[in-house]
Amino acid sequence: MTTGRAPWMASLLLATAALVVGCDDDDETAAPATETTEAAASQTAGSIAFEDLKPCDKQPVPKDYRCGEIEVPWERADPELGTTTVGFAVRERVAADEPTQGAIFALEGGPGFSSTGTAHAYEGLFGDLLEHRELVLVDQRGTGISGPIRCPDVQRGRAPEWIGASECARRLGPRFESYRTSATADDVNDIREALGYDEIAMYGDSYGTYWAQSYAFRHGETLNALVLDSAYPARNESAWYGSLTRTGVRSMGVACERVSSCIGDARERLREFVGYMREQRRDVGLVLEELQEATYGTPESFVEIDRAATALRNGNPAPWRDLTRFEHVGYRRPTSFSLAQEFAVSCNDYPMLWDKSASEPERRAQLEENIRAQQPGRFAPFTPREQALAGDIGYLYCLTWPPPTELYEPPISDSDQPTEAPVLVVNGEMDSLTTPHEGKLVADEFPDSELYIARNAGHVNPLYYRNGKAAKKIRSFLAQAFAEAPAG
Repeated sequence: MTTGRAPWMASLLLATAALVVGCDDDDETAAPATETTEAAASQTAGSIAFEDLKPCDKQPVPKDYRCGEIEVPWERADPELGTTTVGFAVRERVAADEPTQGAIFALEGGPGFSSTGTAHAYEGLFGDLLEHRELVLVDQRGTGISGPIRCPDVQRGRAPEWIGASECARRLGPRFESYRTSATADDVNDIREALGYDEIAMYGDSYGTYWAQSYAFRHGETLNALVLDSAYPARNESAWYGSLTRTGVRSMGVACERVSSCIGDARERLREFVGYMREQRRDVGLVLEELQEATYGTPESFVEIDRAATALRNGNPAPWRDLTRFEHVGYRRPTSFSLAQEFAVSCNDYPMLWDKSASEPERRAQLEENIRAQQPGRFAPFTPREQALAGDIGYLYCLTWPPPTELYEPPISDSDQPTEAPVLVVNGEMDSLTTPHEGKLVADEFPDSELYIARNAGHVNPLYYRNGKAAKKIRSFLAQAFAEAPAG
């Protein structure tokens, strides 16, 4: 769970008028823009044609896309809070002189990253499927061309996260929980209607799977296919996220069995190393964090941990120091990645080890009670306290986030029903950030679903390896779904 559910990508805008809390990274004001732009005014279903969109004149949105925006309420249940704009980019189908066969909507992860910043990777993944279909990239409110949240203390790493989070919420004011998954799922549906699609295919990666699940329950009748790449549950998830640790520990052993240069029992060495770190009064949390970071570069990344840990125990600290070296320099422009948006979505939507409606002192007491109530061996070789307090696993910065109000809606409400469209859930066998166990929980939510576990793979493998088996599986699944469904 490092920084939400995996931050690593980027983004941009079309015509400015977006929500911007402050006008540059160091602006100390916090007044979100609510003006109605000419481009966004009085849009109705099917009111935006491709020809109406403007060239995307700011990078990294590719030049062959056209960009647009729509005006949406901050809170659909409270119009008095005003409106903001949500931006999107559209890549026209390759065979532009032939009728469209529908669109693929792609939703990026983080939270905090923009979908538009990942345009080239999506094109590579979908390949020939874009011959007769548009690719629509929606930037979630608070990211990219949808007006990134600007909380400079958070973005630049100038304050501890638990202080920066509460200060950012103060800046956002009554709109602090408007940055939540259910609201942005409705934004996507408004864009679908404005572009005139009756049905769409949807792809989400990492947090994008969480966002797409919310859409699939709130607007499931509009889908003809859904792909969830590196999925984790949008409801009924444990706030302990225990499968992340279990997958990391298991992957240590599996990776050693499959990499010829690794000999012996790596899981046993991991257990011994955790004990060594405790004896030396060193930070065991670093071991947990490295097991999650190893989700990239699998299986060799797990073997690298084993080698560095062995070297440290043998008196050579350099490999472990190199592996765990981290300088908190903060992030640059929030248009590329908005850390504040990640904080907002995570604290608003993710389950916590305390009651979100409680005060901060009550939350801290509940956290301690929860830790003490766990069975000692539940997260072996780590203790419940190490699991709860290590890095970002427990989202400790959310201890200071405001309690939810009556406006809050969870990603999936009890009355929501899942889409009946075919669903493909893809998870990497060695993904210790969004695990195979979590993928199964997600697949079980849908009546027509298939779970595909990619051997040796880590996080969002299909985006990195467009010719890999998982990427080919996605294209094959979508091709079959398109053949069986009417055009959108």
